[in-house]
Amino acid sequence: MHLLARAAAATALGLFVCSPAMAADYEPILVQQAPEVPVEVGTGWYLRGDLGYELNKSFKDVNFTTTTDSFSDHESRFTGSVGFGYHFTDWLRADLNLGYLPGNKVKASYNDGITDAASSVDNSAWYAMANVYADLGTYMGLTPYIGAGAGVLRSNPQVSGHNIDPSGSLYFSNHSPDYSFAYTLDAGLSYRMTQNVSLDLGYQYLSAPDAKVAQADDFTGYTIKKGIHYHQIRVGLRYDLW
Repeated sequence: MHLLARAAAATALGLFVCSPAMAADYEPILVQQAPEVPVEVGTGWYLRGDLGYELNKSFKDVNFTTTTDSFSDHESRFTGSVGFGYHFTDWLRADLNLGYLPGNKVKASYNDGITDAASSVDNSAWYAMANVYADLGTYMGLTPYIGAGAGVLRSNPQVSGHNIDPSGSLYFSNHSPDYSFAYTLDAGLSYRMTQNVSLDLGYQYLSAPDAKVAQADDFTGYTIKKGIHYHQIRVGLRYDLW
């Protein structure tokens, strides 16, 4: 009996000593949840802004043959537009743009003590254009592209003047905006400066064949002609909304 009691005591002591080690071997396994990945909102959309320099003078239509006491003819060569667009694929994108064409301003006056005459012309235009572009791959960081667009151009010819002489007087004015079809052809290069910002350098031909343009005819009246055509070098930035 004493031997059995001693054996039982020894077994109990051994289990007590080994229990911490066995417990350490069977620590509970902690299951970690995978971190949530935020869903990107607006991927593919971008904003853009462009400045253009006109290579030709589209509005230079002046027809003064009478000698003037004062005369000025100014046409701004700088244009601008803002818009937003979307990348459909790595090579196809499209955007909508609102742009301004400053046009020209002409003023003339004449006074010889008998006849008092003055005339002024102010042409300007706004346009809304939808453009589609094909990006032709990236080479050494540069992405060439071609594009075309169609939209509406609002021209706003404003003409006023008077011609007063001993035989009578003549006053004339015209302030009627006009809406016409317009289209663009584009080509250029873009360079990705950062993950979200791209620099764009390109050429654009903008034409509105039926847009109205006012021309002053000396001091006797005015003529409305048709056609606005722009050749532009444009620099712009695109910001991708990731």
